[in-house]
Amino acid sequence: MLLITGKYQFTVDAKRRVNIPAPAMLELFKQTQAYAETGGVVTKDSEAFKRFKESDVTFHITRGPNDCLFVYPRDVFMEKAARLNSHFGSRGTQDDEERRYFLETMADAMPVRCDQQGRVTVPGEHLDYAGIESQVLVIGAFDHLEFWSPELYDTFISGSKVSPQDRVKKFGWAERDARPPENSQ
Repeated sequence: MLLITGKYQFTVDAKRRVNIPAPAMLELFKQTQAYAETGGVVTKDSEAFKRFKESDVTFHITRGPNDCLFVYPRDVFMEKAARLNSHFGSRGTQDDEERRYFLETMADAMPVRCDQQGRVTVPGEHLDYAGIESQVLVIGAFDHLEFWSPELYDTFISGSKVSPQDRVKKFGWAERDARPPENSQ
């Protein structure tokens, strides 16, 4: 299972390239046969990881909600695209709005390959959509990355009337699972 987490800030270079965080690349490496051959023990300096080529990694970049970009590893994107196709593709629906959603989503999802330094080139229209200029926040979001304008991310996070502590209390899985149900005696 893929688990990408963390928050990283990078500069978008003149060629629109954005770094993929090293911990995310390590997670992607863990999905390969080379990793399986290590017996599950690997570091950035291990021979198996050194043979892993960032340039073999492909992502699909698409528009996400809240003016951010979703950056899916190819395998994850293929699973999501197959589900979308079965529900909204030409054989899955007769509803024109659902069909438009499917076509726009597929047309917008641009495949990008990492270069040798673990960077992807982000299409200009995607950067424009997300309001990303010289800086980008890269957020690990379980099975994908999200690219955010730092200002839009801060605005989105601070736009809540609920404090981060109260969100943890309300949504925190550890606390919810550990608490007995209300009204139980």
